[in-house]
Amino acid sequence: MNQVPDSKHDNIASYRIQFLSIGHFTHDVVGNELILGGTAAYSIATARKLGLSAGAVSAVGKDFLHYDRLKDISLAIAKEPDGELSKTTTTFENIYENGVRRQFIKGVSATIRSEHIPDKWCNADIVYLGPVANEIDPSVVHKFSNSIIGASPQGWMRKWDNKGRVYPKRWDDAPKVLPYINALIMSEEDISPFPDIVNEYIELVEIMVVTKGDKGSTLYHNGIKRDFPAFKTNVVDPTGAGDVFATAFLIKLQETNDPCKASIFANCTASFVVEKRGIEGIPDLNQVRLRFENYK
Repeated sequence: MNQVPDSKHDNIASYRIQFLSIGHFTHDVVGNELILGGTAAYSIATARKLGLSAGAVSAVGKDFLHYDRLKDISLAIAKEPDGELSKTTTTFENIYENGVRRQFIKGVSATIRSEHIPDKWCNADIVYLGPVANEIDPSVVHKFSNSIIGASPQGWMRKWDNKGRVYPKRWDDAPKVLPYINALIMSEEDISPFPDIVNEYIELVEIMVVTKGDKGSTLYHNGIKRDFPAFKTNVVDPTGAGDVFATAFLIKLQETNDPCKASIFANCTASFVVEKRGIEGIPDLNQVRLRFENYK
């Protein structure tokens, strides 16, 4: 796409964006439905619920079903080199067995490159890189010189076979990204195949957080490791909790410059989303404050 939108699917806001999410919107298979998913979808919904003006640079296919869910979101949609939308939307099916996820991917939309970022969005307060299928080119990180930049690299750490079964892989481009961001947020699942990367990554990035589901999160900062407990909740669907955590963490980090306060706030915010399916459980700021006060 051009930096000036030329499609009915592009909606570049004239106002300043506080929170910018980059990554694919997806179709997530749930039963017989294709619901809206992807790190970008969860993070944008979270940022808006927490009171920030938000935008997303994404890519979807001609088969995308959920424009109605995004009608109030500022969007820039990356297209294929021929200027057309991708044929298919990136689609995932997650199957959980005894708490272990088996994941399948069915089609992948266009790669997001630095030229797809609208110039007026390069001064966003917060930028969140959330790839799901290796769709963000590392050059994107250099578009933002005055922003707090966070990343969740799960989509850079995936490969899949010809049947779509997703497997973990090492993040080869980590040295091209980590020195240029402020915070790396990963899940315990992301690092479990490669436990040595924790020591490698904490040398490259200022702040690193590992989320651990119902065990809370671990913060690595200034050579100190600190654990933060989870907020007790009734888990219905764990999908997206890490994305909500990362978004809330970056928002509170930008507000306070305190990664400990950001960790507690993010744990609290993420405790809501697992209670409902998809993005429906994402809380607003008043809900987070109330749960935090009751927890204390």
